[in-house]
Amino acid sequence: MQQQELNNLMQAAAADAVNYAAEEHKLTLDHSIDSLQQIDVLLAELHSREQKQRHSAEVVFTLCNIIGAYIGELFIANVGGHWQHDQTDSEAPFVYIRLNDKEFPFASVCYHKITRDNSISLYDYVKQAMANAMQ
Repeated sequence: MQQQELNNLMQAAAADAVNYAAEEHKLTLDHSIDSLQQIDVLLAELHSREQKQRHSAEVVFTLCNIIGAYIGELFIANVGGHWQHDQTDSEAPFVYIRLNDKEFPFASVCYHKITRDNSISLYDYVKQAMANAMQ
C-alpha cells in the first residue's frame, strides 16, 4: 500500500470514528486534545458492553481501528509523524504512527481498554506520547 493510500484510508477511518461517536454514543469529537476525554468515555462504554456480552472480533477490530485512526490523525496534527503499516505477521497486520524512532500503536491501546483494562486513559496515554515524541 502506498503512503498516500494509507493516509487517505486513515483519514477516512478517523471521519468514521467521528460519525460513530455522534450516532451511537451521542459524543462530539472535534479533533481537539480534550476530545480524547470523550474517547475515554466511548471506550469505557464499549468495555462495559464487552463485559456483559462479547462483541465479535470483527466489530472490536473495526472500532479499534477507526478510533485509533482518529487518535492518530489528532497526534499527527499536533506533533507530526506518519502512518506505517506493519505486515510482518500476515495473520495480524497493524497500523501505527511513526515519529522519528518512536512507534505509537493507538488502535492496540484502544483494544486493551475495551477488552482488558478499563483503567487505561487514552487522554493520558496520548498526552504522555506527545511529551515523549518531543524529547
